[in-house]
Amino acid sequence: MSEKLDLILFGVTGLVGRYGVRYLYRLCKEKNLTWGVAGRSEYKIKKVLEKLEDETKDQSVAKIPIILADMSDEQSINQMTSRCKVLIQACGPLRQMGEVVVQKACIQSRTHYVDVSAEENFIDKIQVEYHEDAKKAGIYVVCACGFDCVIYDLGLKHLQHKFKGTVNSVETYLKLDYHNPTLTGPSYNVSTWNSTIDLLVNKHELKALQAKIFNKHMPKLKPALDTKYFPFKPHVEDGWSILLTGSDRSVMMRTQQYLYEEKNHRPVQIQTYLMLKALYYLIFFVIYGLMISICLPFKLGRKILLRYPAFFSAGVFGSREPSAEMCENSYFRLTFVAKGWKNKIIGPHEKLNEMPNHGMILQIKGNNPGYRVSALCLILSGFLLSTQSNKLPGKPGVYTPGIAFRDTTIVKDLDDHGLSFNVLNEFAITS
Repeated sequence: MSEKLDLILFGVTGLVGRYGVRYLYRLCKEKNLTWGVAGRSEYKIKKVLEKLEDETKDQSVAKIPIILADMSDEQSINQMTSRCKVLIQACGPLRQMGEVVVQKACIQSRTHYVDVSAEENFIDKIQVEYHEDAKKAGIYVVCACGFDCVIYDLGLKHLQHKFKGTVNSVETYLKLDYHNPTLTGPSYNVSTWNSTIDLLVNKHELKALQAKIFNKHMPKLKPALDTKYFPFKPHVEDGWSILLTGSDRSVMMRTQQYLYEEKNHRPVQIQTYLMLKALYYLIFFVIYGLMISICLPFKLGRKILLRYPAFFSAGVFGSREPSAEMCENSYFRLTFVAKGWKNKIIGPHEKLNEMPNHGMILQIKGNNPGYRVSALCLILSGFLLSTQSNKLPGKPGVYTPGIAFRDTTIVKDLDDHGLSFNVLNEFAITS
């Protein structure tokens, strides 16, 4: 058998994959790494590579290895993972079919793995069931390497570095918007909508999984961070803020638990919120949320939700793929509001008589979060797994992005590729 490729991008014909192949080409060229692409359709893969060759004017692109693989065909998955050192998984959704790639392919072939998943059930199941197997196989498995979890998890790490002290609590505010609000068409793939509905239907799985993950003996930190369950207007963004549930916070909390258990660091209390820019958006959000909640318990209702994504999402999702113009029209701002103690390192069990005295606001910005930024985060994760193995955790296993990549150059690399990480304000807390 020929020598293994350094990296394979699986799912190259999807939107994330098509953005990602450009980053993979440039990064591998810089470091002289070998790479290949994989997917179900040879015809579609060749079209992607032809476009890349046209853009780069590099005739060697035509020689990039093509591997045919389908998640419903276990043999093809095994053959794919046996051909590379690091698999970059851009396919989705993963809850129903992604497990075979980790369990029966990457672990058996001792291939490192990163993916773009944001499905809590899948992420948590991989953590619970395959950490020990991955450790024995000597591989690193890092789920949730797309836009949201990487930006949140590594954004918090960057904030703590800038804070120069001890962070007690962080609230995050995510704003998603458009440069030109008059453009029409879906913003996200229907597969993301289908995955969301699937997760809502199977949310009961999460409780049992997270009971196995989260340590019930974590320290009780004071002052405690209050959770705001009702809409409110924050001082850091215009509009209304609502509680944001999903994989972002649970991934961050897993990172904080690891740092407490393995490094004896004081955990950071975290809460995540989503911004809606006007009151009528909030009203629409509540109405659509109620409609979805009414439909979910019934088989016919779920069938209707899956058949009419545009109606039930106010056009955010659609049956056709988002246009390139619509993708590039979108942008995000993620604002961290941290409170703690400056120039003071406090242990996890240390009792304090003083309230937090210092605050910081950090903001991360970028364009096209759903696809361009997700692809960048994913490709950089696989690339750093290949090139900065000396900066990964000492023991292999299943990790969050904030654990796996906290000592790598990922924040600088993201900044170099168009994202901005800026401290907007530092302030004293007097009462």
